[in-house]
Amino acid sequence: MLNSTLKIGYYAQLFLCLFCFNFSFAQLDNLFNSEWSKITFKVEVEPKFDISNTKTIIISEIVNPVNELDSHSIDIYDDMSNEITGIEGLTLVDRDKTQALLKEFKFQQASGLVNKSQVKKLGDFYGSGLLIFGRIQTDQYSQSIKTSSSIFTSNGCNKEMRMQGRYNLQINLKIIDLETASIVLSQNLKGSAKGDGPKYDCATPADLDSNSFYQDSRQEIAKKFNELFVVHEKEHTINFQTSNKFNTELKQAITLLEINDFNGGYQLIKDIAAKDYKKDKVTSSALYNLAMMQLFNEEFDVSLSNAKKAYLLNSNNKACLEIIEQLE
Repeated sequence: MLNSTLKIGYYAQLFLCLFCFNFSFAQLDNLFNSEWSKITFKVEVEPKFDISNTKTIIISEIVNPVNELDSHSIDIYDDMSNEITGIEGLTLVDRDKTQALLKEFKFQQASGLVNKSQVKKLGDFYGSGLLIFGRIQTDQYSQSIKTSSSIFTSNGCNKEMRMQGRYNLQINLKIIDLETASIVLSQNLKGSAKGDGPKYDCATPADLDSNSFYQDSRQEIAKKFNELFVVHEKEHTINFQTSNKFNTELKQAITLLEINDFNGGYQLIKDIAAKDYKKDKVTSSALYNLAMMQLFNEEFDVSLSNAKKAYLLNSNNKACLEIIEQLE
């Protein structure tokens, strides 16, 4: 009986050693890969609007999803106003001075139409400029409890629980040229924030402060709004997925990105994704890498499409879900 017990203990220890060895080896392998496949690069991005040709900015009402004012729509309006007044060369028109025309314009916007004659009246009075209208499309906070098990117990409890919070804020922005009365930009500005609360042992975690997540999301939208008018530097970190089927080309692409040849590196990533690898797992990784580059380049529709394709090919490629969650 004693020998049997000793044998069981011996094999248990052997199994544990092998498990730890394999786990450590996998960690080392990931660390090795991350040394060359993870890259942070910066690109200088030109603004969508040339402010040398734009002097006057009028911000119409920013409204909530039911076309009404609330505290959040007022916050967004204030943020946009502050961004405009901080840009040299731009003049923000006092909205009270154009109350009558904006009232009529607001009515047309609510119906989805642009009254060109009314817009041109503003253009005749102010000259070159832009009229900005915004509508909050998404303003949502959610939280959920994440539970994990632990072999280390506390007060007889082997479960850890923590609250996870996420805020999604999205503004549909329309910008209209005062001289031509044409819509020169229709774009969604998205802001999001997520985070975890403290861990609790076998107890329901406390609710998180949704306002802190909202403020972070709001700041992100204000930053993106500012970037429509000023030259800005964009920084992005991509942890590329690797495969021995395309690692050689991927290393070349990363080298080009490191020496600021964005177009060359991007083209190589496209070429890698266009190949037929016969194995879904490899194709999934190649498509994920392309989706990440497209996300950085603000090609949101194709980035979302490729992330979905990558996930359908390999449901274990959970990184795709982060792109999908961010863009949907």
